[in-house]
Amino acid sequence: MMMKKNIYDDASLIRKSLLEDLEEGEQKELGQLLDNPEIQEVYGQLSDPVYLKKQFIEYENYSGKKGYTVFKEKINRARRVRMIRWGAAVAAVWVIALGIMLWMTSGEKNGDEKGLPVASNIIPAGEKRARLTLADGSTVMIAETSTRVLKEKGARIEYKNGEIFYNTEIKTTEIVYNELEVPRGGECIITLDDGTKVWVNAETKLKYPVSFAGEQREVILEGEAFFEVVKDKKPFIVKTSFGDVRVLGTAFGINAYVDQPEGYTTLVRGKVSVTAGAGEPLVIQPGEQVVSSKDGKTRKQEVNVDEFVGWKDGIYVFRDKKLVDIMNTLERWYNISVLFEDESLKSLLFTGNLKRYDDINVFFDALSRTGDLKYRVERNHVILYK
Repeated sequence: MMMKKNIYDDASLIRKSLLEDLEEGEQKELGQLLDNPEIQEVYGQLSDPVYLKKQFIEYENYSGKKGYTVFKEKINRARRVRMIRWGAAVAAVWVIALGIMLWMTSGEKNGDEKGLPVASNIIPAGEKRARLTLADGSTVMIAETSTRVLKEKGARIEYKNGEIFYNTEIKTTEIVYNELEVPRGGECIITLDDGTKVWVNAETKLKYPVSFAGEQREVILEGEAFFEVVKDKKPFIVKTSFGDVRVLGTAFGINAYVDQPEGYTTLVRGKVSVTAGAGEPLVIQPGEQVVSSKDGKTRKQEVNVDEFVGWKDGIYVFRDKKLVDIMNTLERWYNISVLFEDESLKSLLFTGNLKRYDDINVFFDALSRTGDLKYRVERNHVILYK
């Protein structure tokens, strides 16, 4: 399909539509433009404020017209104009040019001098990324867009779309460990050799055998993860600084960051046994949680499991939670630091949900509307004040 006019002109038309500023004769022209399903898809993306803000962050210094000029020159030199799909060209330019134009000009229409937050004040959510350390000490960086297959001591390791899969090709009695380290602002999903699936949260280390051998399946966790353990006659044990969690086949979450005073084991289904120090094992049922301290003390309590494992399904659930505790959670996922200018703000209680993949400004905007506090963002620092 031949391009009939400058894409930048079409971007201006879409921008006016999203700002509800179309003139009478332009509505029909827009309708004709949206007959193309690929253009409809781009139009839908540009109607999503969260999507646009993320694009604005990435391309805040990008010139739409300049980018389009460079784009035309490159494809002309390569003599591949006829091979370029219209929809792909539109998407490449509109996401950049129109996204920026829309956010920069929307303040004019609303008469708001401040407009929307500048890109440097927008903090996006974390993403799939991690570092995998192999048995020989070499490291592999795992990213959301990377795909690769490795061989490790008789096992096949495949990673794609930020997920890692282990598959034993040669049985062995030797126990060889790999270690997965997820940084602040990251997450990763791993399927172990026995089929057990683990969602590994930000700022977490998980050490595990390439292939489970011996009489039990044992992994070591420092941080937070959610486990869906495949049932097997061999017990599955998660060792943490707060004690050991022992299961046969079940789904549960563990929060065991070393910089906090207590660890939490929350059961979704099945049954687990938690042992801390020299104490007796504590068995819990679905909907229950074991709270462990480093001195070996444990207690059992009933909880709303979504408050502790909802992050695995893309949502944070807060119920009468102190603001300081909420910030401890969000600091890891958004890779930010939070400063309380007024210490009394730390004790404020909040109830509500936050979509894990929204930028953090959505949450702080909601908090500021309560009237209890205000906030400002300076790079990756968030300052809370009255």
